[in-house]
Amino acid sequence: MLCYVMTRIGAFMTSIALILSAAIIGAMTFFAFMVAPAAARAGSSANVIQLSRAVFPKAFDLFAMLCAIAALTSTLDGKPFAAAFLVIACCVFLQAGWKITPALESARDAALAGNRDALLDFAKLRSSAIKANILQYITLFTAIVFLSV
Repeated sequence: MLCYVMTRIGAFMTSIALILSAAIIGAMTFFAFMVAPAAARAGSSANVIQLSRAVFPKAFDLFAMLCAIAALTSTLDGKPFAAAFLVIACCVFLQAGWKITPALESARDAALAGNRDALLDFAKLRSSAIKANILQYITLFTAIVFLSV
């Protein structure tokens, strides 16, 4: 009986990790294909920039927190490889939200103020942001694979 209960609890924990991972991927995709293009079409008005600076760092923090919860639940079910990839995703979200995004915004501000060197910094940071996003997708999808087996 105890073995049955533990198996059911483990399956529940894995379900939580799968749901959280899929929700993060869905939200990331929504931001990438709906929110960011809409903000770009709206231009670089002060309101759009202010909204972007308010939303994206908080989204990264939320995604990192959800990854940490998913890692914990997958660990409780004995899925260490899934947990490891979720921890990596969590760290990449924190890096993107706390380091890359603020530096990207500073470079954008400097470029808009006429600093030509800031354009190079902006391009490098934009590349870093894209690489971080790709790594986030890869780690989350890999975690889902490990959670599914």
